[in-house]
Amino acid sequence: MKLLDNNSRIVDVPKFNIAIQGDRGSFHEIAALKYFKENAKDIIYCRNFLDVFRELDSNKTEYAVVATGNNRYGDINHVYDILLDSTLNQDSRQYQIIGEIYININQCLIGLKGTRIEDIREVHSQSPAIIQSMDYIKTNLTKCLLVNEDDTALSCRKIKELNDKSKVAIASKEAAEIYGLEILAENIQDDINNLTRFIVIKLYDKTNVEGANKTTLIIRTTHQPGSLVKSLDTFSKRNINIAFLQSFPIPNRPFEYRFYLEVESGIKDMEMIEALVEINKLGFEYVILGSYKKANLPKVI
Repeated sequence: MKLLDNNSRIVDVPKFNIAIQGDRGSFHEIAALKYFKENAKDIIYCRNFLDVFRELDSNKTEYAVVATGNNRYGDINHVYDILLDSTLNQDSRQYQIIGEIYININQCLIGLKGTRIEDIREVHSQSPAIIQSMDYIKTNLTKCLLVNEDDTALSCRKIKELNDKSKVAIASKEAAEIYGLEILAENIQDDINNLTRFIVIKLYDKTNVEGANKTTLIIRTTHQPGSLVKSLDTFSKRNINIAFLQSFPIPNRPFEYRFYLEVESGIKDMEMIEALVEINKLGFEYVILGSYKKANLPKVI
């Protein structure tokens, strides 16, 4: 694909392979296409998050897009585990976060054409989608068996293959269109503002994102009382907002923890540089996982 640059010259648009967890029509695919737009070349569909990172490790794809959390379901700890383990295990590749994106998740009840709500006996979907839609399920599908699948869009493909009107899926409207299924009910999620955050990852190569104003890092403090408070204070006294903080145990080291932080400052900002210098002086270890542009939240309905 070719576009015009600011000087009206024709330039080639770079194209990238992008690995995601899920099938065609999944929310991961929607997020990847929204983030990369015309830069998306091929989407590589993976069964689970570990396979997504394996695609990066093998250099079969330049980027990966993975969900990290939903305002209803909570954090997806498996993604954090993989990112953190990569900083400890010398045999694994280290990853770099280069972007983030939030999307509205509108869950749909999907079935074969002509399916009636009263005839439904099984609901297939990924566990986060089921949890996000529990109020609707309790009200309208009280006698149904909930069947956990690896992916929302994959659930639609399964419903198509089973060809049974007593079985339905919860997934995106895009998945319904792809598999030629009927949307029985839209926006069945419990929260009308149902947001999922996705991060964009590549293999670590020290490149800087222009205009970065958010940084993800891992800090390991000492066992001294007040160590965590001291590390966090290095940011707060410089008016750096801590957007996210979570503790993770260090494998094979009982009751020792690393702290995963997302702070709203770029790695090149002076206040961020000063904070990291102070963390070093305190004797704490840190690893930068990426510095990137903060994404805007979708408008609240």
